[in-house]
Amino acid sequence: MSLSLYDWQQEYLNNTPRNLVMTADLGSGKTALSLRHYNTHNPNGRLLIVCPASKRDSGDWEREIARFLDYTPDFTVMSYEGMAKHYADYENDPTLTIIADECHLLAQPTTKRSKAFLRIARSAGQWILLSGTPTPNSWRSAATYAILTGLSRNKTDFWRRFVIEDRSRGFPLVLGYREQDTLNEWWKQVSKPLVRPLLPSQSLPVEPDMRPATKRAMKQAIKERVTASGDLLDTPSSLFAHLRQLQVSERMQALHNVLEGTDENVVVWYNFNSERQAILDLLANNYPDRTVYEQSGHASTLPDRAEWSSITNSVTLAQYQSASAAIELVYASVNVYFSPSTSYANYEQSKGRTRRNGQTKTVLYYHISVQGSPDKKIWGTLKERRDFNQTLISQWYNELSTGKV
Repeated sequence: MSLSLYDWQQEYLNNTPRNLVMTADLGSGKTALSLRHYNTHNPNGRLLIVCPASKRDSGDWEREIARFLDYTPDFTVMSYEGMAKHYADYENDPTLTIIADECHLLAQPTTKRSKAFLRIARSAGQWILLSGTPTPNSWRSAATYAILTGLSRNKTDFWRRFVIEDRSRGFPLVLGYREQDTLNEWWKQVSKPLVRPLLPSQSLPVEPDMRPATKRAMKQAIKERVTASGDLLDTPSSLFAHLRQLQVSERMQALHNVLEGTDENVVVWYNFNSERQAILDLLANNYPDRTVYEQSGHASTLPDRAEWSSITNSVTLAQYQSASAAIELVYASVNVYFSPSTSYANYEQSKGRTRRNGQTKTVLYYHISVQGSPDKKIWGTLKERRDFNQTLISQWYNELSTGKV
């Protein structure tokens, strides 16, 4: 017998249209909701589930199908890359339901995966899109949905009608949007939001001072545009990335302080390989008894779900690009943001890895922000639900040069 949904989940599905974007809070059970929605409108129909490769490999979809459906449908779970290669096998099938997990990955309609998805979904019997952040960069991220639903013919048509941009600086800078009433009304028809009952959480800022040696290293890098090992910093992006990595020692002490004060399972979010190595060194030298898990471009060693209830005193290294979406880390309740992501979507998705259904503890988020570094500016931008982009990097440099930082 299949598991039942919570009352608030079932209420959400009532009077929900056949095709929709499930704009649901992170951890609200979008997988189960989408399967029940499929079962309501297209029972026993062919089912294609596309998702990030990490989610495909986790087996989560297969487990959820067994838990929430009374039968095993004709289904396939594949990555977005796999869909881009094999889309012809699923075109022109009115019996098909396609579920796109983490659908914000389709925000750019000119990519191969987005083109493949559109070819399948527009001829399918049903489409269901899942994401806690379906439009991570405001309306500019909605072009694929507009094409899917017939609001626009293509990306050019969408941008000409709705996006106000400035190209005078050599790159497109979005200034705002036209016909916002039209966009808002259209989105109400396309998307149905779900706000789950809140799980307890607490955000805690950690603001270590920058060491004099770090300040000198930053000034030298900005002046000479070269690293201590002689690598050139000949672009604003490479210089910015280098400057962000110079505060590793300050971050290490902050992380050390958090780990010393808890025996809870901890997830450490990071960006750069240099940060990863420093964290591993800290754990090896100071916390040899802690079990270490990892989800990154280097390794995927997450524990099996059956082990979660017995895990104690662990540390999970989580690289934003690899771990912020499509995995579950409910066995942990403490998150340490070793450094901030510049992507709002990655940050917002990361918060839901531990704060989701099944979590029984108050979830803590420690945000490390080294004084005098770009951290405070980046965290402030993410709080405004925006990416920290190239324009904001230039603004930070200007503030740094005028002594405002």
